[in-house]
Amino acid sequence: MESSTVSSTFRFRDHHQPEEATESDTSSGISSVSSDRDEESELESMTGEGIRRLCMEFLEIKEASDEDFYRNIFANYSAFIGIHEEVKDIEKKLMQLRTHVAMQKMLVKDLTDGLYLKVLSVQTMDSISEELICDESLPLNELEVHISNVSETLDVLLSENRADEAIAILEMEQENLQNVQYEDDTSSDVLMLYNNAISERKEMLILQLARVAENSRTSASELHKALVGICRLGQSHLATRLLLKYYHSRIASGIHNLQSSKSCLQGVYIRELSRFVFSMISQAARSFMMLYGETSAYASEFMQWIHEEIEVFAVSFTKYVKSISEISGGLSTAVEAVQFATSYCCQLETQRLVLQPLLIKHLRTCMENILAEHIEHFKKVISIFTASDAWVLGRYLVSGILNEGYSYVVVGQEPEYCLLTNSGRKFVTLLQAISKDVTPLAALQMEGSILAGLSDLFMEYITILEEAITCDVNMSEKSGFRVILAESVPQQVSILANLSTLENFFSNTVRSIFRGTNCIDSEKIKIHRVGFPDQEVDSCVMFIQEASTRLKAQVFKQFIDRVLSPEVCKLTPEMWVDSENRSRLFNGLLPSSVFQVLFLELRKLNKLSEDDIFEAKWLMQLIRELIEAIFAWISSNNKIWETDKGDLNFQHPEISDQFVLDMHFLVEAIKYGEYFSKHPLVPATLMKEAFNSAGLDPFRDIYDDGWAMKAATEAVEKLLEIEKTELLLEDEAAEDLAVPSKNHFEHANDTFQDAARSSLDIFSSSEEDDEKI
Repeated sequence: MESSTVSSTFRFRDHHQPEEATESDTSSGISSVSSDRDEESELESMTGEGIRRLCMEFLEIKEASDEDFYRNIFANYSAFIGIHEEVKDIEKKLMQLRTHVAMQKMLVKDLTDGLYLKVLSVQTMDSISEELICDESLPLNELEVHISNVSETLDVLLSENRADEAIAILEMEQENLQNVQYEDDTSSDVLMLYNNAISERKEMLILQLARVAENSRTSASELHKALVGICRLGQSHLATRLLLKYYHSRIASGIHNLQSSKSCLQGVYIRELSRFVFSMISQAARSFMMLYGETSAYASEFMQWIHEEIEVFAVSFTKYVKSISEISGGLSTAVEAVQFATSYCCQLETQRLVLQPLLIKHLRTCMENILAEHIEHFKKVISIFTASDAWVLGRYLVSGILNEGYSYVVVGQEPEYCLLTNSGRKFVTLLQAISKDVTPLAALQMEGSILAGLSDLFMEYITILEEAITCDVNMSEKSGFRVILAESVPQQVSILANLSTLENFFSNTVRSIFRGTNCIDSEKIKIHRVGFPDQEVDSCVMFIQEASTRLKAQVFKQFIDRVLSPEVCKLTPEMWVDSENRSRLFNGLLPSSVFQVLFLELRKLNKLSEDDIFEAKWLMQLIRELIEAIFAWISSNNKIWETDKGDLNFQHPEISDQFVLDMHFLVEAIKYGEYFSKHPLVPATLMKEAFNSAGLDPFRDIYDDGWAMKAATEAVEKLLEIEKTELLLEDEAAEDLAVPSKNHFEHANDTFQDAARSSLDIFSSSEEDDEKI
């Protein structure tokens, strides 16, 4: 119908124009005859025009035909696809039927063989022998046919990737081959043929399954199915190797994708990396257990693979941490990365994979280097904020400067307050921030590095305090920052009070880190922390205490050198012989001027507690330690009372009298200040040690010298009066800004020389009064 339509649509057209032209020419009566050339050209033009029209018609017919063809194809495409699918289903059913027929053929053969043997048992031996002789080649032919059928069936299954069915047949044929080998009538050539046929198909199937497992696009379920098949074929070692190779390739490609992905920010990258790597290890462990059973242990090859993958992860982790260029916040970011890694690693413990020690081993070195870099940076920070400290003590609320979770106790001080200088306050803040960052690193067994780092920071601060106390300008310039020198006694005492507070705070901080009392990540630390000996923490705290004690001893040494220097204390007998007519020399002696200065200096130290800045009990303990240091200095430097001509005991007895008076005066000053009120025997013990070091008899010279005790007591009373007068003069001098102030020691020395003369006059007048009486 369609063809008729096309033919009716496209018909050859008649060319009337030439005929009309001819008729018109004829009717016109034109008698002229054209030349042959004109006729030929006219004919050619008419033929060309016809051919062009014919080509155009052919093209139209072709287009219409093509449209009709495509229309038919589109209309019948679904039917064609359906037929194709039906053909494929039919082919599958034919193959299944063929396999079923082969199986049925085998069953029939087995049944026939069984019936045949049964029939043979009824016949006579002769007939059996004859039958065997006649049909000796029959079983052999049947076995060869069976081998051929099995080989053909396996080839078909392998070509169709039907591995399960092929494995089932191979298992059954392997068992059948073992049974046939025990038969005596089976030829060795046939057995070899049977074995080779099974082995070849088995190797082909293993190779096919291995290719599936090695394909990067293979899903986890398909991988497991292929590996199970390889294990069923007796190649468990190959299955394990393919399993590990598959997950290694996935881990490598995943790490590469994360590294090249710009959408992974710094804080997200290491978290995603940790989650991905340990998730892949977990999936590999589950696949391994599915292959070999939940009760089976992990093979050494599998554990070695895990070690290698964790090492690969550690390399990526180290590269990421080193890429963090900024110091500010870099330590906390690195520690957070460690927490992510250990957190995901510990989740594998539910699968009996304890990998945290191995991970710690690979990450510890990297984190130790990061910690060391930040410790060096923090040392520079300490140098910066201590450069502007004027060493003025301030009282701060503990709750205002300490984070929640830290304990702080100072003996003899109100627990809600602490005494710190400006730099000490900043050091507390810095130490808290660092301890907050490094506390999770205890899970990496980095306690030693953490302790060493914190100790280095504290020692750096103590070194700066020593520079300020010793007024060592060269030392401070070497560090790049000049500190304000602590030239006055209140400044030095403020440094010691500040250091005492920091020492206590440092001790509590390091103990809270390693005992899990810190609120920061304490639960993680308790779970994953390996026991750290308390002796290490105690040793660290003791090291800091020793450094603090050395700094305190430096302050005491400067105090003693300023007041009791050998240049000031060196005395001669001529200084104390004022008159040849004085018959009672020792009654006219006065305490040495330096000990009088020492008395007033101790008084000034004691009055610092009245300003409500220094804690009274702490300051009293400091003065007690200073007095013990003074007596220790006297015991080792008693030559200051000697002359070039002799010693204390013999050639110049007046020098020994001066020594006795000075010691009694010092003891009276101690008693007046009540520095050892709770331990009254300490001053007597210290004086005995001083007497013994000078070669004097303490029992004779201490208890039989009533004149020295009386003179010392009167000197203390006189100095107290001078102190009151000096305070009034200082108040008046403070109002007169035009008058320059003298050096502290020179001013005190002049005052005490006047006091000595006044006291000498008092003692002289008392002697005259005694003579008159």
